[in-house]
Amino acid sequence: MSESKYPFRYATLGEAAARLPDDLACTLEDTFVAIQIPGARRPDSITVLNCLQRIREVEAANGQPWPSKGHTLGQCMALARIDRANAGQTFLLELLHSIERTRVDGDESEQVSDGARRAAVCLPGAG
Repeated sequence: MSESKYPFRYATLGEAAARLPDDLACTLEDTFVAIQIPGARRPDSITVLNCLQRIREVEAANGQPWPSKGHTLGQCMALARIDRANAGQTFLLELLHSIERTRVDGDESEQVSDGARRAAVCLPGAG
């Protein structure tokens, strides 16, 4: 297999990349290259790409890399994912609990609407 003129474009889009006009392909490739070059963007900035990169680098729910004390990289990744999932589910449970307590015991002006409660309970992955 010969080396592609646009390796990032093909890695991202697969065979669909061949159908792109050359000028668009060049622009996309330049963008992908800029994202990959260290120092091209501040690694500490809060962007979607940076957050995803840190998550891929075994970032736990507290924003810090998972400690590798005697664990393989795969185990660290699994533990970090469990930690993030647990934090997210704990937050949702606390939110739903506070909404329910307000519904039962709170002032009517402070209650969340029925539609919002149903939407919160029917979140993807919530049941």
